[in-house]
Formats: sequence, C-alpha cells, structure tokens
Amino acid sequence: MKNYYISMLMMVLFLASSCKMTRQYYDFQHHGTDTVKTDSNFRYVARGVTGKAKTTYKYNLWKKAQKQNIVPNGLLSTAKSKLPELKDNQCFANMSIDILQTETGMPTSGGMSVEELTIEVVVSADIIEYY
Repeated sequence: MKNYYISMLMMVLFLASSCKMTRQYYDFQHHGTDTVKTDSNFRYVARGVTGKAKTTYKYNLWKKAQKQNIVPNGLLSTAKSKLPELKDNQCFANMSIDILQTETGMPTSGGMSVEELTIEVVVSADIIEYY
C-alpha cells in the first residue's frame, strides 16, 4: 500500500512539473479616414488588404541571436512591406494594426516563468484612388 501512495505522488509531481502555460495579449490601433479629403472624388480599389509579420524569441537562446528568427527591420515595417504596392494617386485608408503577443512557459508560485515569446503584427487597410 505504501508503494501505491509513493507511485501516485510521483505521478502527480511528474504531471504537475511538465505543464506548460500560455498567456496572450492583444492590442490594436485604427487609423480611419480622417485625412482623406471628403470633397475629392475617390474610389475604392481594394478592401481589406493585409500584411503580416511574426517572430519568436526563445529566452534560453537569447545570447545565440543567429539561431533566432529575428526581424531586422522591425515587425511593423516588415508587415507594411507585404502590403500591395501603391500606384499613382493611391493611398491607404482605414488602416488598422493588430498586435498579438503569446508567452509560453512554466507555471510558478508567482505566476509564470516565460520561456518563449511570439509576437505577430497584422496590418490591414483599404486602398483608395483619387481621380
């Protein structure tokens, strides 16, 4: 019977120590059509075009930057570069920037010990053209 309790205790400790915990944070910014001249003639060329950029940082590899997926020009710049190229007399309108952060790690008595951080930036907009 004593062996049964010891084995159950060991199994509970093993299961509790191997759990991972995930937290997510979300932030956004929206830039409407404040600067669009409403007295001008314009038309929508495209709606809902998107550009995305994502990176993951592993804290145990923090000093080994060459093994990480580091974005050299910044996530927002990379996401914007994936939007379609504008032609003459075109601009972006109704632009929104969504930022999603995901932290993964081990639970501790004080909260969480973060082992991995993933950041994703999504830029979406409409394209209008003045005529």
